[in-house]
Amino acid sequence: MMKVDLSALVSNYMPFVILMAVLVGIIPESGPHMIFVLLFANGTLPFYILLVNSIVQEGHVSLPLLAGSKSAWVKAKAVNAAAGLLIGFLCWVV
Repeated sequence: MMKVDLSALVSNYMPFVILMAVLVGIIPESGPHMIFVLLFANGTLPFYILLVNSIVQEGHVSLPLLAGSKSAWVKAKAVNAAAGLLIGFLCWVV
């Protein structure tokens, strides 16, 4: 059985982790968000990665918007994703 050191993986590939937090946040469900909550609780992820994911994802709140207007949903997610990326990379650099 192969073991993976997630702490080293996260610290070596932080831009990829930020991007993954944003991409997982785009999913209109709250379940995938739990991955980031658990990794933060274990001390594997820094708080700002959890913050980035939380900014982008709204759980089930965006489902009615998705059903009503797909273009409005895409615009809202684009704004959230841009804000999440900006905050993620600013926190990583500082």
